[in-house]
Amino acid sequence: MLSWKENLTPISEQFGDIYFSPENGMEETKHVFIEGNNLTQRWEDPNLQKSFAILELGFGTGLNFLTTWKEYSKHRDLFRLHYISIEKFPLNKEEIAKALSVFPELLEYKEEFLNSYQDLIPGMNYFRFQNGRIHLTLFLGDVKDALVEISGKVDAIFLDGFAPSKNPDMWEESILIHLRRVCKMGTTFSTFTVARMVRDSLTACGFHLEKRPGFGRKREMLVGTYSPTEEKSDESTPKEKPWRQRLFSNPETKTAAIIGAGIAGSALAYSLSKRGIRVTVIDPSGIANEASGIPGAISHPHITKLPTPTSLFTLRAFRYALHFLSSFADKKEFKTSGLFHGVTEEMSSERLKKGLENHQLSEGIVVWKETSNDSQNKNDLEKEMGNGVFFQKGFWTQPNSLAKRLIDQPSIEFIPKTASAVQSNASGWKIKFSDSEEDLHSDSVIFCNSHGIGELLDPILGEKFLPIKKVRGQLLVLKETEPSSRLPSILCAEHYLTPSIEGEHILGSTFDEFDLDPKTRTKDTKELLQYIQKKYPSLNWNEESVLTERVGFRAQTPDRFPILGPVLSPQEFTNAYKGIELPRNRTKNFPILKPIPGLFVFGALGSRGILSSFLGAEILASLILDEPAPVESSLLEALHPSRFLYRKIRSLD
Repeated sequence: MLSWKENLTPISEQFGDIYFSPENGMEETKHVFIEGNNLTQRWEDPNLQKSFAILELGFGTGLNFLTTWKEYSKHRDLFRLHYISIEKFPLNKEEIAKALSVFPELLEYKEEFLNSYQDLIPGMNYFRFQNGRIHLTLFLGDVKDALVEISGKVDAIFLDGFAPSKNPDMWEESILIHLRRVCKMGTTFSTFTVARMVRDSLTACGFHLEKRPGFGRKREMLVGTYSPTEEKSDESTPKEKPWRQRLFSNPETKTAAIIGAGIAGSALAYSLSKRGIRVTVIDPSGIANEASGIPGAISHPHITKLPTPTSLFTLRAFRYALHFLSSFADKKEFKTSGLFHGVTEEMSSERLKKGLENHQLSEGIVVWKETSNDSQNKNDLEKEMGNGVFFQKGFWTQPNSLAKRLIDQPSIEFIPKTASAVQSNASGWKIKFSDSEEDLHSDSVIFCNSHGIGELLDPILGEKFLPIKKVRGQLLVLKETEPSSRLPSILCAEHYLTPSIEGEHILGSTFDEFDLDPKTRTKDTKELLQYIQKKYPSLNWNEESVLTERVGFRAQTPDRFPILGPVLSPQEFTNAYKGIELPRNRTKNFPILKPIPGLFVFGALGSRGILSSFLGAEILASLILDEPAPVESSLLEALHPSRFLYRKIRSLD
């Protein structure tokens, strides 16, 4: 709850403290955080790297972020800004707008920010602004949870929680000690407080401290630089698997070759191009003409009964896809029509309700909908839908058109050829083509070619690496009828049905892991029609309603989770980590393996290719370029290609 001073300075009633100085909050930010971290001077350094990362403890009204954005705008052609902020008690859009209304110089930044400040979820929420020059990762939750989940190193830290006397928990040594995970030698910090407990906590963390004149009525403030005399292990931090730890030692990447021009490869090409990388995309079938070439795709989060990597990743991917597509796609390529997911044998009412409760999602994201006993007020279709969950912004897309738009960038070249071999060389990687004697050279190679990843990757590694299965699916395109034209949203249960898209509906899809016939099958068409006739008889569809049939092939892993990340040598992995879980290995100390330089995988997206592609592309771009990742460290571990090697050697122990 907030209260307000006469000059619209917000006050937290919970902590009894102000959010910023009533004298001039913006000038306070400049003095304490911009100047306290010497940002202007550092940003003018010609040796500055291509990106600069800031961590903030206490997002509050967003004043520090927007002021930093304004100052950064003077330098934005030189580097990308990554801003990571943690907030346990987020303000709503109206409260932020009111608090910042006294700073008219922030108006244009505030409007762009508030247009995207929605659909927030617990944990990490990722935003891009100014055409990808500014990246904001807003972690909603406890600071201790956030600090052990951030994957990346930062250059500066803003410590701006409520005063230690009002909110001592945030400033304790047991909390701030986790800053070591995100610091590198020379990382700076600044804060408005010089309280003894804060000085002690930061000294224990490894910072060299200095007092400076404070702002306004505050006599002093505190700044410092991370320069530990020795690296200490943090026993209170959950241990990452040793093969998952990021080493932040990749050589500078200027060029990238992407094998596969589906929606995943296209999205990755776009993300890399926006970071100044020259990208070549290779696919003999053209852009998004395989699984991504379906006439339309639907997207919604997958809510499990309890939070799992699957549900947490799809929630983050869904929120970011909405943020990205709302400004990138046109109305023929993307629409938030809403999506109703009805109760099924697999997804019971209890499971769906528990999922909503355990994920703490707002009604702006999903609500429970139930057909009331007073059904005379319901139309036939509403009765047929029954009970279920409604995703307010569930959406459909045209993947083929989106992929072409993503690749249509000045720094992206598309080559419609077949890559016959990929080989390492002294300068990076060489791609050979089956129909050309001219090779392509690149700093990095990313395999995004779905179920074909192993054909080129396995020869590099000397053994089969990834357990990717090919799954057949068939869908139907149905002509619009008078009843179906009134269908307002996507309907999901055992299959899915889109509302009318330019006079046509898409009914999908079958799922077959065994019969991989590329031709359409009459029995599949009958199966889908029988489903729609039984489930929604009021829509009046029959065999004559079918306009076209289409077959596509998904790529899927045994755990039905994407594969995303760097590639490690299977032989080195097995030698280093065999026996990792044996009881006699009490310390669990193993060497840290370096990934194969410049070799990455992004694939096996299964039935959630559209949903996974946009956030997945941003994640992989951050890994390739040593930037902070836009999702939790635990999710990176769940996505990592080496998880299958890990499971394999555990089964041998």
